[in-house]
Amino acid sequence: MKNLLIAVEQEGREKALSSFLARLLETGAVDAMVVLAEVAPGVTTHVLAKDPRFVERWARPLSPVMPSNASQVVSEVVRKRPSGRVGAVLRPCESRALVELIKVRQAAPENVVSICVDCTGTYDPVAYRDAHGSVEGLALREACRVCLNPTPLEDALPGIVLGFIGLDERDGVLVSVHDRLDPDVAAVVDELGLACGEDAGRKRSEAVRGLVQERQSAYDAFLAAREVSGIEAFARELGACTGCHNCRVACPVCYCRECIFDTDTFEGELGQFVRRAERKGALKVPSETILYHLTRMNHMSLSCVACGQCEQACPARLPLFHLFAMASRRTQALFGYVPGRSLEEELPFTTFREDELEPR
Repeated sequence: MKNLLIAVEQEGREKALSSFLARLLETGAVDAMVVLAEVAPGVTTHVLAKDPRFVERWARPLSPVMPSNASQVVSEVVRKRPSGRVGAVLRPCESRALVELIKVRQAAPENVVSICVDCTGTYDPVAYRDAHGSVEGLALREACRVCLNPTPLEDALPGIVLGFIGLDERDGVLVSVHDRLDPDVAAVVDELGLACGEDAGRKRSEAVRGLVQERQSAYDAFLAAREVSGIEAFARELGACTGCHNCRVACPVCYCRECIFDTDTFEGELGQFVRRAERKGALKVPSETILYHLTRMNHMSLSCVACGQCEQACPARLPLFHLFAMASRRTQALFGYVPGRSLEEELPFTTFREDELEPR
């Protein structure tokens, strides 16, 4: 990695980053860019920007909200393998989710230039909108308070990392350029004549180590505070599920193009429902909500990047982040798998090793 430094002027860090991103578009290093933009006070959404003047004025790469996981947006625009190259401004969890989507052929890496930014956490987008873009009095989302990856896993998607954790605004913004970044894009960055950022890189690394230690303690306490063991306890936690499937839609790694729960597979006749109700005394409707969550957990817990979008999308505010964090920690540890760590690391359920379930 080569560490460079963007100077931050009076207009602030975000403006400096927006100008940098606009320059990548202006020079043709990328054909378009997926980035958060402000569309109204307190409202940011992902856009596919083509005009560098739009990015310069409206891009909000450091917006403290995550309206959706950007990996889904990137997947949508590059899934059919276009000829162009899209710059993707991603938070660490979004970058990791994109790696998982690439593994299941939901995106093509040759069409993406990864531009990852440090993330210190995000707020509920509805609360942020209602506060007209002020974070005063708002709490970080639970998933962010215990996030163990506030910085990108640099080798998964060789690109550009924009770092600021541990740096004051007057220190500038660290630009880390991966050795395997597309040479045409790397040449554009070189032409900007940015200052050396090695000292800032060391300062950031030290701050990140401290932050991760704090988060690890918070994460362990978070999981220990609420023990859910057995199917009955699991069912109680999900008793208020309305069957809307919002969590599946919001999940970046729930990758099936057609979900079995959106088909008529589980539809039945009145007599079938009545017989089931007779056996139990009463039948929860909509039915199969527990089977839905168990199926989803079985399907994607290995690739879960803990972004918390499932819980954010749930109208019943079910503790989905907690439940999936519990399951994912166990399944990922069982296979020694870290989602988003490497494109070369195969998904465990797509491979078979005779010793994969042996005690470790």
